[in-house]
Amino acid sequence: MNSHERIDAAVALEIPDRVPLAPLLDHWAATYCGITNAVLMTDGEKRIQAVIKTATDFHWDMTYVADTAIPGLLKLGVPAKLKVPGEDLPENSTHQFEEKAYMNVEDYDVLISEGLIPFLTTVMSRIYPDMTIESALIDLAAVSAEITSHLNRVKEAGMVPATGFMLLGTTFEFLSYARGITNAFMDIRRYPEKIRAAAKRYREDILPLALDAVRQNGVKRIFIGLSRSSPTFIPPKVFADLCLPDLEFFTHRIIEEGITPLFHCDTDWTKCLHFFARFPRARCIMELDSFTDIFNAKKVLGDTMVIKGDVPSTLTAGDSKQEVLDYCKRLIEEIGKGGGFILSTGCSIPNNAKPENISAMTEAIEEWGYYS
Repeated sequence: MNSHERIDAAVALEIPDRVPLAPLLDHWAATYCGITNAVLMTDGEKRIQAVIKTATDFHWDMTYVADTAIPGLLKLGVPAKLKVPGEDLPENSTHQFEEKAYMNVEDYDVLISEGLIPFLTTVMSRIYPDMTIESALIDLAAVSAEITSHLNRVKEAGMVPATGFMLLGTTFEFLSYARGITNAFMDIRRYPEKIRAAAKRYREDILPLALDAVRQNGVKRIFIGLSRSSPTFIPPKVFADLCLPDLEFFTHRIIEEGITPLFHCDTDWTKCLHFFARFPRARCIMELDSFTDIFNAKKVLGDTMVIKGDVPSTLTAGDSKQEVLDYCKRLIEEIGKGGGFILSTGCSIPNNAKPENISAMTEAIEEWGYYS
């Protein structure tokens, strides 16, 4: 099997020739290739060169194109002020978002009555005063063209691009950046009806943008970020009320278009795993970051969707190669039994990961990853 066939088989809950290997790559590409994070984020050509070299050297089947290290994408997609290494931070820092309320309570009504673009125009003018609609559209076109080019170069290198579009997540996730996380939590109690109404408008406005992007670049997977709506932050009852309708809307519409939803689940989702079991079988990817109990996830969701994960950053950065090998062996033998598993890191490879520990993941696949 080639990498495309291997990934497709895993998602379909079939048994490929071996477990696919697909760590989540962004800033570690800079570390491995000897460039700064500032260069990775500001020089698109050096970024994709670093991505392809890293993924090729370690024989991965699928890779991100360091999507989460593209300033233009982050500025246009996240309603919070971005701090970039080399400009606002030391050149080898990881980028940050300022946790500040740029959105007022009244702005819920802008989103509800006027839609996503007027809402973003209002909020972004406060975050980036120099940004205009015209400049944002120019930047969006440039970022889209760059990402499409980079996705094609990954394909040409014989690997599978992980995603054709990144959704920030549910409406609550999106608005929590604009409101600031503390205000967002207070809004759950004070303005739940506004969140529900805003969610209906947000999901109806954002999804067509995601579908159009995927149709143009041909990568039929859509990333759905899930972190601030997890049980780590809000009770499952609140998730079911305010966030699950978004997730159901996105998931079913994406699948209807012949596209695969990729749930990127940061933090501990153990208490909410059962909600994902309602989605169509063999059509989704569950990407875990090592805080969710992946072995329990296999029990709850193993018959529903492929599990992707979850070698922790503490192992890749701080422990020995043998410890990484041992954990990968356990993942392959337990989570990978019978198919339905993609070996990956727990969220992004950390900046200080040891190359020998990343290599251990490849070696584990070679040693234990083939299905007989």
